[in-house]
Amino acid sequence: MRVSTPAMKLNVRIDTAARKDGELVMQGVAGMMPCETSMTPQEIRKLIRLVLSPRILPILFSRAKQ
Repeated sequence: MRVSTPAMKLNVRIDTAARKDGELVMQGVAGMMPCETSMTPQEIRKLIRLVLSPRILPILFSRAKQ
């Protein structure tokens, strides 16, 4: 995953995901820095709706480029 901002572009890797205090907590690395991202159930539902849209499904099921 890549995150682009006006200041920089970061490669992001998610290593673990767990439930904590009713939220999804993902830990990984952003650039060279350890990071933690948390999402509420509402945010997770919104992300699922976005990913399952007909325009995105071909990307979801395509093979990764080598």
